[in-house]
Amino acid sequence: MKSHTISVTVESASIHVHPDPLVMTTQDEVQWTSGNARRFSIEFDGSGPFASRSLAYSDATAKQRPRVKGRFKYTVISEENPSLRLDPQVVVDPPPTGQG
Repeated sequence: MKSHTISVTVESASIHVHPDPLVMTTQDEVQWTSGNARRFSIEFDGSGPFASRSLAYSDATAKQRPRVKGRFKYTVISEENPSLRLDPQVVVDPPPTGQG
């Protein structure tokens, strides 16, 4: 099991996320951290890979383990300015690529 960290920096006019995409397995854990004092929430398209499709700041900054495999687009939403958003991805157990 690996532990992954996704760094989120919310600025007044932009959001930066690293890494994007994050590639992990169902055995791994992930948590989001803030690069500054600005808070954010996470919202997945569809049901998402975790227990909840929406993660408040306190949930996002706690360790999460995915429950399903797939490619998941999520939105990082600034708490200070909810119209400020960014859409990165999490990939859980990606399918093997062709060898060639």
